Amino acid sequence: MADIDKKTITKLQKLLPLLTSDQPGEVAATVAAILRTLGSSGASMHDLVAALDKPRVVRKIVYRDRIVVKEKVVYRDPEPASKQPTLDAVSATDVVQAGRLLIAEAFLRESEADFVRNMVAKAERDGDLFSMTPKQRIWFRELSVRHRDMGAMHA
Repeated sequence: MADIDKKTITKLQKLLPLLTSDQPGEVAATVAAILRTLGSSGASMHDLVAALDKPRVVRKIVYRDRIVVKEKVVYRDPEPASKQPTLDAVSATDVVQAGRLLIAEAFLRESEADFVRNMVAKAERDGDLFSMTPKQRIWFRELSVRHRDMGAMHA
């Protein structure tokens, strides 16, 4: 008894449904094609029947990486106070004055100069409603301190 290879099984899977045709000529041609396919692989119709009787083993692999649990937060404790020092709000007039001084006198890189120009323009446009994000305040303050320190070194 010969085992039927995958290539032959693939061909037979295409041929077997053709046996249900209404045309007797097609059914006869399909039977002949099935017998030729089996013969070319060294198998017979008995081998095909034996292959159909074999129980099929289906492997089912289940991966369980993690268990997902959905929770609904009903109450949340207040966030602890930030460990970063609080930065005082900077007024628009201070930003305009310091920014113009930085642009005129400081040796700023292109990105720093663009940032200062943008902050000055925003301060002039927004007036009393002007505000900066914490990162913007830190960067602006660092540029001002650097300029002041460089001025003190040259004095």
